[in-house]
Order: sequence, then C-alpha cells, then structure tokens
Amino acid sequence: MSSSQKKGIRKTIQFGLASLIGNAFMAFLVYKLIVKENPRVTRVDMTLMIAVILLITVIEVIVFWSNQKNIIERQHQFRINLEETIKGNKVPKIYLDPDDPFYKLSKAVNEISKHERHQIHELTNQQNELKAIMDNLPVGVLVINRHRELQVANTYAINRLGITALDIPHPYTLDVRNQELRNLVDQVFQSRQSVTKTLELEDGGQSHIFETNVVYSPKVHHKFEIIVLLYDVTESVRSKRIEQDFVNNASHELRTPITSIAGFAETLLEGAKDDPETLDNFLNIIKSESDKLVRLADDILTMSQVKNEPKNWKKVNLYAYVEQQFHMLQNNLQEMQLTVENKIPETAMETVVENDLFQITKNLITNAISYNRHGGKIKVEYASHHDSWELSVSDTGIGIPLDQSERVFERFYRVNNAVKGGTGLGLAIVKEAVVDMGGSVRIESDDDDSGTTVVVRFKRRV
Repeated sequence: MSSSQKKGIRKTIQFGLASLIGNAFMAFLVYKLIVKENPRVTRVDMTLMIAVILLITVIEVIVFWSNQKNIIERQHQFRINLEETIKGNKVPKIYLDPDDPFYKLSKAVNEISKHERHQIHELTNQQNELKAIMDNLPVGVLVINRHRELQVANTYAINRLGITALDIPHPYTLDVRNQELRNLVDQVFQSRQSVTKTLELEDGGQSHIFETNVVYSPKVHHKFEIIVLLYDVTESVRSKRIEQDFVNNASHELRTPITSIAGFAETLLEGAKDDPETLDNFLNIIKSESDKLVRLADDILTMSQVKNEPKNWKKVNLYAYVEQQFHMLQNNLQEMQLTVENKIPETAMETVVENDLFQITKNLITNAISYNRHGGKIKVEYASHHDSWELSVSDTGIGIPLDQSERVFERFYRVNNAVKGGTGLGLAIVKEAVVDMGGSVRIESDDDDSGTTVVVRFKRRV
C-alpha cells in the first residue's frame, strides 16, 4: 500500500468520525426538539433515528472515500507520468473531462511530457550524430575530466590504445599505459597549457608514430577538460624516410658512373688520348658508364610513372606478350647462352594495365638474365584459378637467401653486388607495378644455386 493510499484512508477515517459526531449532535438536537413537542416518542423511534444517523454517516464516508480515491489515483497518475518523462520514457496522455477539477493540471502534465519527449529525442539524435562522427574520425579522441577520469573515447582510440575498461567514467590511467603520453597529460593538468608532441606508441604489437595533441579546454565555474587527439603519421613519416633514402641512394648511384666518366675524360685530356689502344679502352668504359646512367635515369622515371599514370585496363594475350619480351631481350639471352621456355598457353587472355604488365615482365626477365648462370634456363609459367591468375618467372641462377627475400624489393638493393649492369631498381619497379594492379608478389628461392622463382598474383577482372 502506497503512502498516498495510507494518507487517504487516514483522512477518510477522520472524516467518518467527524461526520458521525456531527450527525449524532444534530440528531440529539432534533430529538430534544421532538421530545419537547411530543413527549410520547418511544424507544423504537430512538433506535430508528440512530440507524438513520449511521446510514447517513456511512453514505458520507463512502462518498468522501470515493472522491479521495479519485484524487489519489489522479495524483498517482500525474506522478508516474512525470517520473517516466524524467527518465526519458514514452508515457500515454492523460485524458480528463473539461469539468474535471484536475483538467488544467492534466493538460500541463501532458504538455510537459510532450516537450520533454521532444527535447530527449533531439538530444538523442545529437548524441547519435556526434557518436557517429567521432567513431568515423581517422583520429583518436579521448576526453578526460578534471578528476582525471576518462569521459569519452572514440572507436579509433579504443582500437589504437587497446582500451578494455568499458565503464565510463574511470581513471584514464587504466587505458593510457604509455608513460610519455601520461606525462603529457599530467603536464597539461599542471600547467593548464595545451601541448603537442610526436610519440611512438604500441598498436597491436607494432610500433606506430602519432602526432599527439593534448588540449586544455576550460569550462564554466573553474571546471575544465583535457582532450587528447592522436593522429597516426606512421605512413607519412615512413614515406618521408623512403623518399630521403631514395634521394640519398639515387645520388650515390648517379655519382659513381659520373665520377668514372669524369675521371676517364680527364685522363684522356691529359694526354692518354694520344695512345689509340688506351683511347679505345677509355671510350668503351665511358660508353658503358653512360649507358648505365641512361638505364638508371629511365628506371627512376619509370618508378615515378608507375604511380602517377592513369590505369588503362586492356585484355591482352599473355603468351604473345612474353614472346615479345624475349624477342626484345634476344641479344642479352644470346650473350649468356640462355634457353627460354614460354609455358603460357597460347590462348591465355587476361585484363591488365598494359604499362604495368610491360614493366613487370621486362624487369623479371631482365633479372632472370642478369642473375642467371652462363648456359642456364629461364621459364615463364601461367596458372589460372577461380577468381585470380598467376604469372611466374624462374631462372637457374644464384638464388636469393631467405633472409633477403623481402629486402630485394627495396630500391637500389642488390643481393650480389658483383653482378654488373643492373640499377638495383628492377624488383622495386615490379612491386610498384604489381601493387598498382592490385596484386601481390612473392619469391620462391634459396641461396644454394638452385635458382629463383618470382610469382605475381592478380584478381581476375571481367
């Protein structure tokens, strides 16, 4: 039984007692008047009068309790509606007749409920929109309150920092385990000044570089928040390093033939040109170094073009394409006395980016020639799968050690520096072209002179 019901019963009992006393007093007065006028009133008449008094009292109590119960029910309904409205739950409207004493109050409660529902709906939409934006940001966001508790963490930050404590708020140190980042946050708490720093953080067992902004955000009444923004700049830093390494390596590779050409030219100018045999020898060396410079410049230009040229997909005959490459490299093949096997079916057709396929086949076959043994063999094969296809080039050369099978795709990297004529960019160009076509490349090799097989794989395009 609710407190309102108990209160209503107490009021009803009080009313009943008051009504009984009042009715009895009125009956007593009436009785006195009647006896005074008519002394013959009997005991039966007295009993009947008492019964009437009790009946009137009971009727009054029933009417009072009915009204009181109605009031209690109305109050209870209003209270429930308001409580549910505060909780954000949908509540039914209260319908009363216009002549009901609670009609105006019911209209006010209905208006409050409607307004609150609208406000809650708007707030929920805004929260959902904000959460959707936050969770799709390519930036980690943490919001830490002045009690050093985590208030907000978006999906990016949860994944990057490995946040597992789901109850919010909770101490931010449960999630931020990197000491440098903790120090930055503590620094902002103490100085009330925003800071920015590049940090190296662990992400899924791998090290990533983050541009980290820890922002001091003041609020009203001396309150404030700390907002941590994490930008993953790993790829950007890596690209800059690769570009710098490329410039350094390219400068070194260019300097060697240029220095050689300059040296021999200077020697000739100092008088060596007067000896015909020396002149011919030096001119051949200068020609060889010049050719190397041209090849290096061509490969550097190719590296740039592979990334920047538009993709023009075209269906080609792979067998004919490889035969064309063998024909173009015929002189090199004859010089090394190499035999070739084109085991691609003559009807094999695939959709490719022709410029990329040209660079892939040219550089793979050129490498197979350069790193082969004299009198060896080159074999090109094709494999068709359900939704993909493979092209492989095998040689019988020096092989590649297992620990270097990934490094050979680096720019200017050579397994054997004794091999002359290459620029060190061949397999790097192959990888760039394969990636440009959405494929993958792998090496099957060993360093036991059993040769090398390079396999490129692509998804089939209709």
